[in-house]
Amino acid sequence: MTLQVVDVYKSFGPVKAVQGVSFTVPVGRVCGLLGSNGAGKTTTMRMIMRIFLPDQGEIHWKGRPVTDAMRAAFGYLPEERGLYPKMQVREQLIYLTRLKGLTQAEAARQVDLWIERLELGEYALRKVEQLSKGNQQKVQFAAAAASRPDLCILDEPFTGLDPMNVLVMERAFRTLAAEGTTILFSSHNMDQVEALCDDVVLLHRSRVVLSGSLREVKRAARRQTVRLRVDSGDYGFLREFPGIRTQPASGGAIEITVPDTLDPNQLLARAVAAGTVTEYSLGEPSLREIYIEKVGGADA
Repeated sequence: MTLQVVDVYKSFGPVKAVQGVSFTVPVGRVCGLLGSNGAGKTTTMRMIMRIFLPDQGEIHWKGRPVTDAMRAAFGYLPEERGLYPKMQVREQLIYLTRLKGLTQAEAARQVDLWIERLELGEYALRKVEQLSKGNQQKVQFAAAAASRPDLCILDEPFTGLDPMNVLVMERAFRTLAAEGTTILFSSHNMDQVEALCDDVVLLHRSRVVLSGSLREVKRAARRQTVRLRVDSGDYGFLREFPGIRTQPASGGAIEITVPDTLDPNQLLARAVAAGTVTEYSLGEPSLREIYIEKVGGADA
C-alpha cells in the first residue's frame, strides 16, 4: 500500500526533465523530494497528479495505476497557486472541498477546522486578493488538506513564508501527517525536510541519486560528525588525519566530518594528548552534509 513511481521519463522537446525516476512512499509516511531548481521535482509531482503524462514508466497508488478519478481525490498544492482572487476565503475553501465529494455540512466543518489550525480566522470573510502572499499560501494549504485526502502532494509549501507563518504551517503539516495522510512535498530547505520527513528522495539533474528512509540514508552515509573543543583552541593536530573535513562551530568548538575509515576515538585520543578536552560529542551527518557529498556544493 504505497505511492510508487516506477522508471518514469519526461521530456519537453530537447529538455530531459525526468530520467528514469523511481521511488516509493509508504502509506501514512511523509517524504521529502529534494533537489535544486530544474532537478525534476515539479515535473515529477505534476506527473503524479496527471497534469503531465509520463513519456515512459508508471505511477501507482495503493497497487493500481493512478487514474483521473483517483487523482481528483488527492490533495494538491501546486507551484503556481490556483485560488480565485475575488472569492472570500471561507466560501472558496468550502467550494473547493465540496468538489472532492464532501457534503456542505462536512465541508464547512473541515474548512473551519483548518482555518483555525492555520490561524486564518480574521481573514475568513475577506477576498483572497486582499491577503498577503503568505496567507494566500496558507489558504492553498487548507484547500489541499480540508478534504481529508489519503495522499497530499505539496510543491514547495513553505516558500515565501515569514518565520511565524512557517511555524504555523509546520504545526498544520504535522497535524495532517498525524491524521494518517501520506505526504510528498518538495523543498530546498534541508533542515526542514530533516525535521518533518520519514523518507527522502534526492533528485539531481533529472535523476534519483538517493532515496529511502531518513534513518537508512544517514546510516548509508557511513561516516559520523564529531563536535570537539579543546581549551587551547589549537586544532593543528587534525592535519595528521587525512580525509576529514572541518568547519568552525559555536563556542570555539570545531565540527569534524569523519570518514568511515577513521575511528573517531583516534581523534579523541589525539585531542587529549594535545590539551584539555572541554567538549566531545558524536553525531550522524546532517541531511545537508549528505546532499553536498552527493551532488557537490554548487547546488546545495
